[in-house]
Amino acid sequence: MHKEEFLDLVWRLEEIFMEVDHLERQVGNCGGQCGIEDDGLCPECCEALEKVIAEDKRLAENKELGDILNNLKKACEEDQTGQYERILKQTREGKVFH
Repeated sequence: MHKEEFLDLVWRLEEIFMEVDHLERQVGNCGGQCGIEDDGLCPECCEALEKVIAEDKRLAENKELGDILNNLKKACEEDQTGQYERILKQTREGKVFH
């Protein structure tokens, strides 16, 4: 697999993860006392949590995600330089793929 194709897959994977991250950040982030001690979640945060759970279920059944992960795994296995694996091991925050 060419590096450009590999990076396209990595960016698509990042887009998918960003959607999930956005939903997850909404849970307990209403400005109230949600998640503090044993107070539980407000209705707004419960609704956000339901969206997270639904998205997790959708991703588990998502053929595109499965294909991306399989293609990335195959590319890493075939890459003799280890470059692709190093790219995937980078943390997601603050990294720019070259």
